[in-house]
Amino acid sequence: MLERDANMRKIATRVGAPVPSIVVAVLIVNAFCAASADTVATPRSLAEQELRTEEAQLAQALSSVNVDQLARLWADDFVSTMVGGRVVSREKRLASLRAQKPDSASSLIGTNERVDVRVYGDWAVVLVTSSWLSNGKRVGDPYQATHVWAKRVGRWQLVAAHISEIHP
Repeated sequence: MLERDANMRKIATRVGAPVPSIVVAVLIVNAFCAASADTVATPRSLAEQELRTEEAQLAQALSSVNVDQLARLWADDFVSTMVGGRVVSREKRLASLRAQKPDSASSLIGTNERVDVRVYGDWAVVLVTSSWLSNGKRVGDPYQATHVWAKRVGRWQLVAAHISEIHP
């Protein structure tokens, strides 16, 4: 112990800092290194994997106007703030989609270009950048969505969405 203290003093003297500052600095660096090592080595959490799957299913359901799938993904209290700022409830949004007749010849597909997942226990915020494609080409500007998911009764449900158009 005395030898280690003497070594710390030698290091501090070379650096020109008081011993307590060096000790604090070493502890902070060690903490950051340990945290970053855990972050790099840790595979995606099960929750993150589940949410990425839910987001892919959501994109597919919106592309195909699969109202039954959307009803499963959206919580009963789901609310969406649309691009123009209009706030729409789950029931109004589902009714609007039911009224649409998907064109079987349409090649319009929603695709997620980027999905960033942040999990907070039974809650998650997912940031999604997506585009609509027709015959492999982008139609219009991409969208940025902020999705709030809640894990209820063992499954993830979308409780809120806010959608903005990205203008280059």
